[in-house]
Amino acid sequence: MAMARHPSREQLIDYLMLKVAHGPPGAPRAPQDLLQQEIRVKMEKNPELGFSISGGVGGRGNPFRPDDNGIFVTRVQPEGPASMILQPGDKILQANGYNFVNIDHLHAVSLLKTFPTTVDMLIAREASA
Repeated sequence: MAMARHPSREQLIDYLMLKVAHGPPGAPRAPQDLLQQEIRVKMEKNPELGFSISGGVGGRGNPFRPDDNGIFVTRVQPEGPASMILQPGDKILQANGYNFVNIDHLHAVSLLKTFPTTVDMLIAREASA
């Protein structure tokens, strides 16, 4: 009985499954993603919310994470309603029940402008390690 020199079909499948399971190099998530905390915040307009946003689909990107088309807080007015609550770099995930992930930039701006006085938001903030 001659020994087969070629790997059996089962061995080949095992080998391929192993490669697939390990994924391409460089695939693990960046560690900075693990340091994000989600925070629920509430603020009252007076007369505005007192912060600026950038990003969103069709927006000009954001200065914090160029590869993320989320909505980011870029500027917070020192005396405004958001001054003690938000900080630049916060990512808005939700506002008054609306999903702000993959939202169009102009849509996000108009929603924030048309919301009633109280705005309830879910934000993601990088935890300072």
